[in-house]
Amino acid sequence: MTAEETRTFIKDRLTGMGLPIIEANGFLAVKRLKSHKDYIASKKIGAYAPLPDQVDVTHIMPQEEREFYIPALDENLGIYRMAKMGETFKHNAYGTVEPVDPVFAEKDELDLILVPGIAFDEQGRRLGPELDFYDDLLNYYDAVVIGLAVDAQRLNDLPVPEDGPRMDYVVTESYCIEAER
Repeated sequence: MTAEETRTFIKDRLTGMGLPIIEANGFLAVKRLKSHKDYIASKKIGAYAPLPDQVDVTHIMPQEEREFYIPALDENLGIYRMAKMGETFKHNAYGTVEPVDPVFAEKDELDLILVPGIAFDEQGRRLGPELDFYDDLLNYYDAVVIGLAVDAQRLNDLPVPEDGPRMDYVVTESYCIEAER
């Protein structure tokens, strides 16, 4: 399958499940994430403001013992970077939100980055939307990277470049896969 065919296949699979099932399975994926050794050890976590078909991580963000960051456009560098959660947000070109006055994490400041995707495979590769900023963002940071998804988003192989960034782990409601590298 091509990348576009794979995106359509996964979209149809998720639509067939229905949003309540996706949300419930996503909740279970987050529960599994919370027992992961790298999540437990992390104090500074890059997360994301989820779209409706992505695993919702917003309920884990208000924690006093951790600092959370979400993607925001760094206009000076022309790429998305992780910015500390702020008090006010604005919509961005990707249909999600970002802090109005971003304070960006440095390259080695984050312990962990949580990443949504359309699909993930056993090698830790990720297929994102056609317009996506995560390749640049993941190449910028030196942190453990966990892809979050539901089982329906897991495939054996993806039509993505071999040299693209990879997840260290992929967590779903049923699995925690350490990526084969």
